[in-house]
Amino acid sequence: MRQLFLFISLSITFHCAYAQAPSIRGIVTDSLTRQPLEDATVTLTQMPSGNIVRRIRSSKKDFVFGNLTPGPYRITTTYLGYSPDTLSITIDRTDTARRVRISLHQSSNALMEVVVRAAIPPAIVRNDTIAFNAGAYPTRPNATVEDLLRKLPGIDIDKNGNVTMQGQKVDKIYLDGKEFFLNDPRTATQNLPADIVDQIEAFDSQSERARLTGIKETTGTKTLNIKLKKNRKRGYFGKAYAGTGSGGGDGKAGVTSSYSAGATATSLGTNWIFATGNLNNMNNQFTGKDNKNGPGSGGLQTFNDAQLNFRNDKSKKLAVTLNAGTNGVHTSLATATRRKTLLTDSSLLENRYSSSTSRSQSYHANAFLEYNIDSFTVINLRSVYTPQTSRNSSRDTVQISTQRSADPWVSNQGHTNNDNHSDSYSINNTLNFRRRWRLPGRTLFVSLSQSYDHQDQPAATYSLVNYFDSTGKQLQRTLIDQASGQLSGNDGYGASVSYTEPIKPGHVLDFTYRLNHSTSRSDKQSFDFDSTSGRYDIPDTLTTNHFVNYNTIQRLSTGYNATDGKYRYQLGLTLQMSDLDDHNLTTKSSITQHQINWYPRASLIYTPEKGRTINIQYSANTTSPTIQQLQPLPDLTNPFLVHIGNPDLLQQLTHNFNASYTGFNSRNFRNLQLALQGDLSQHQITPATTVLSGGVQQIQYINVDGVWHLSSNLTYGFPIGDQRKGNSSVGVHLRYGRDVSYVNGQQNITTGLGWGSNLKLNFHPIERLFIEALGSVDYTGSLYSIYPNQNTKTWLQNYSIDASYELPGAVTVTSNYVLQITGSQGTLPSRSVALWNASVYKDFLRDRSLQIRFSAFGILNTVNNFTQTVGLNYVETRQTNLPGRILLLSLIYRFRRFPQSRSRTAP
Repeated sequence: MRQLFLFISLSITFHCAYAQAPSIRGIVTDSLTRQPLEDATVTLTQMPSGNIVRRIRSSKKDFVFGNLTPGPYRITTTYLGYSPDTLSITIDRTDTARRVRISLHQSSNALMEVVVRAAIPPAIVRNDTIAFNAGAYPTRPNATVEDLLRKLPGIDIDKNGNVTMQGQKVDKIYLDGKEFFLNDPRTATQNLPADIVDQIEAFDSQSERARLTGIKETTGTKTLNIKLKKNRKRGYFGKAYAGTGSGGGDGKAGVTSSYSAGATATSLGTNWIFATGNLNNMNNQFTGKDNKNGPGSGGLQTFNDAQLNFRNDKSKKLAVTLNAGTNGVHTSLATATRRKTLLTDSSLLENRYSSSTSRSQSYHANAFLEYNIDSFTVINLRSVYTPQTSRNSSRDTVQISTQRSADPWVSNQGHTNNDNHSDSYSINNTLNFRRRWRLPGRTLFVSLSQSYDHQDQPAATYSLVNYFDSTGKQLQRTLIDQASGQLSGNDGYGASVSYTEPIKPGHVLDFTYRLNHSTSRSDKQSFDFDSTSGRYDIPDTLTTNHFVNYNTIQRLSTGYNATDGKYRYQLGLTLQMSDLDDHNLTTKSSITQHQINWYPRASLIYTPEKGRTINIQYSANTTSPTIQQLQPLPDLTNPFLVHIGNPDLLQQLTHNFNASYTGFNSRNFRNLQLALQGDLSQHQITPATTVLSGGVQQIQYINVDGVWHLSSNLTYGFPIGDQRKGNSSVGVHLRYGRDVSYVNGQQNITTGLGWGSNLKLNFHPIERLFIEALGSVDYTGSLYSIYPNQNTKTWLQNYSIDASYELPGAVTVTSNYVLQITGSQGTLPSRSVALWNASVYKDFLRDRSLQIRFSAFGILNTVNNFTQTVGLNYVETRQTNLPGRILLLSLIYRFRRFPQSRSRTAP
């Protein structure tokens, strides 16, 4: 009996030992003092997949990872002011609890780099750079960088995939601080997987001169640097996919066949190689994953895209980056437009129905070569060649009603056909020479640039317009049946020299001279149809013109720049001389204008403490009128809204003010971003509207003063409970401004007021469930000085929710619902558009690399989209067609391989 009892006891003990899930328990200490480090970030990663199992903060006593499955793991530990530590550990089936001790060594780096290098969740701030820790924003499996960006506070992505941060466009993306995607930032955001990203670093875009000298420039745009994980810097990854299904079209004309096929491959190492290709006829809604951007703003679209990127850093002297590719789109667009134009004593209500088909194909070849002559001298060449061809055919039917009294009447009716073809290309080259000396702050920058573009555009216009009085009597009928050919081009050259000289440590003087010269030409010949000969051989002098514009700008700048403890500031002054020469070769007349402008520049970056930065900037820039705004040639493609150039236009000078505050608390994961922008324009280029006989509007650009705008953006981000379960952000933005335009020779001051708020939610309550939600409300009000009784107020609401849940058996269900509500405006009714997409897919193979996916796009069969635009004297609502419901069955294969990085192994 005693032996039986002992056997049962041992059996129970043995069974309990196996029933208890393994765990890892450890402590983080200072390598010198042996004291515990509280709030260190400890990340457990499953190997070899690289999937993050859990991320926690250490306490004074220990940290614990429980409920683990046997297998290899990696523990990564980071703490502000200490070097990161990596520990490899393998959990056996017999293990119940493994104990580890992690000793961190203090870092010798003071974290003074412009681009932040520490990995502190969810983000840290240094000067004008914000570094978001990707691990603090969980993404579902196979997510892209674009999916990750959607979760970051202050970042927005529109229907076309364009990225903005705090209202400023992101125009450049680096990969590990290097140029690789030279053409379109969306190539990186929509193709790179999110799980290779360690940090997303965001900062103000700067020129090469600014990066060399450290003297900031105000560009109004942002740059993102995608910093890769250490174990993802070498290897390859990609996917191939193909799908077919039914649906699309207009949702009424019957079932059509939808398809999407493509592949993407990336190799990282000594050579970087990226290749992608795609062909689909479903508005880019599926490119190996369901596109959250939806079907776009309107139309039925077929896309083709191919691109190849290459970078070689093997030589310490020479780095070569090459990009080449092509993309095309065929669009069938049906549009219904209601436009209300406000005049001094009346208003015009336009109803327009149009259909168009367009086809465009563009190509690009980009090269960036950088040669290090020595450790102090660099020379680089940037070249871009972009040919493009396009064809467009449109048919419009228009009715315009004049509202002057209680009873409006139809004043115009007509239809217009436009057909045009365009062949164009552009060539741009920039050669830069950078030199620095051993004396910190002494630098020399020399730049030479060249640009050339050419366009050949034959076109044909046919329009028939009837004019009526208030009694319905026909007053007039006009017919335009015309063929034209237009050759236009621009040839530009530029040179600049910048030199900086230190006067004492941290204090630098800068001197810059810039010269830019451009020659723009536009030659248009038009011929009316001759019914006798049956040909277009009657010269039309009204729309025939030969015009040349010469524009020369010289800038001389000097400034004082200082770094003093927590302060970085600069003060400077710029003198600009401009010569604008317009030559109308048809009338043999010329206009010569000479302008002198001077304006200061100033900036301040103040860092009161770690994680908090205040940035204040003032700058000015000039905008030269385009040749289309200058050439005195009426554009008759829309006979109801005729644009004509003004050769007397002056250059526009805009003063810009920007201020921002950024604060991130790494202890409680809360962050605050505040941005203020303001501008004041002199000689603002603005439209002047004149109503001609029969209600036709003629628009000509003029110069005005007194135009200014103010705006602000506030974003507050915070965790949802435990940081691992998600995060959220709340944003508020305000706009207020004063615009000036002219209507029938009378000045109209438009006071604009707008505000809005948004809520972004990223919730990951359990391992298999991801929920993303977004809600926004925007209000825009316009007050008009000459017709206050017709002031406009518009509302726009957007809501979306995206969820996915992984069921047993590697089956995942996803759903994405988007609702847009456009408020009513006078006679323009309120509209709402709802889009619902869903999918179910199953992963196969041991590493889940093979996937079969069934997707449903536009489940509600929404076949129209609505947008609303408020102008200086008009409000417009536009309805466009959408593909409707599409059902797609697809097969996706993903591949990846990353060599194991070296790390110490736990005993």
